[in-house]
Amino acid sequence: MKVACFSVAVMDYFPQQDKYFAGGNSLNQTIRFKRLGHESCFIGALGTDAAGDQIEELLRKQEVDVSHLYRLAGQTACNKLLNDEKGERTGIEGAWQGGVYDTFSMNESDWGYIESFNIWATHANGANYDQALKRKKVNNYLAVDYLHFDTYELLEQGLDRVDIAYFGGVKSQLSDLVDISKRFNGIIVLTLGAEGSVAIKNGNTYAQDALPISKVVDTTGCGDAFQAGFSSEYYLSKNIHKALLAGAISGREAASSHGGVPW
Repeated sequence: MKVACFSVAVMDYFPQQDKYFAGGNSLNQTIRFKRLGHESCFIGALGTDAAGDQIEELLRKQEVDVSHLYRLAGQTACNKLLNDEKGERTGIEGAWQGGVYDTFSMNESDWGYIESFNIWATHANGANYDQALKRKKVNNYLAVDYLHFDTYELLEQGLDRVDIAYFGGVKSQLSDLVDISKRFNGIIVLTLGAEGSVAIKNGNTYAQDALPISKVVDTTGCGDAFQAGFSSEYYLSKNIHKALLAGAISGREAASSHGGVPW
């Protein structure tokens, strides 16, 4: 199976540990998909700084396809993150710097390259979301991270195009998402952290408890890992229960160390 992940990669700084870890939805997922045994391609931009060098080295070591990775003059996107005593991650207000990611858009060569890929995984707040909706073909399975949005305009925009819609949120969103699912051909997945996850299809809900873990070190990238696990299994089996469990297993793995991916 071939998976294309686009387009954010970030260097996260954790001041409590005084350490840097690679992150970002697309970078996290492309490595998770690769570790699940699939061919994965990262499409996005890194700066010409040391952070860009380190992230590119990580992707190459993980044997991710970087043929459409761009090194642009400037700074790699970066952020600063904190963990509370339960491992929950929060961003430091004003710390996010988009760098070269802010100006990156996929070109015709990029879209042509992934035209035959099985899964496209992206995020709804990126510059390439609109184009992904327009360019997706029947053979492309489109999985979109709607992050922690509590409004649904972007999902409404893609109702007839998106195959899996992911939300990281709270149980109070469930009734709205159930209503939307009745008009949606795909599947919606609401991840709830320690409260597990719920998949919603055609108005029906399917729940999965969070798996036990001795200690949550850092929740950074847990949602991205869950998405890679769920998307992979659901694409292959179309079994909702198996996909939820696969997502929970991947999410638990991510929670056991700092950063979005093994570093």
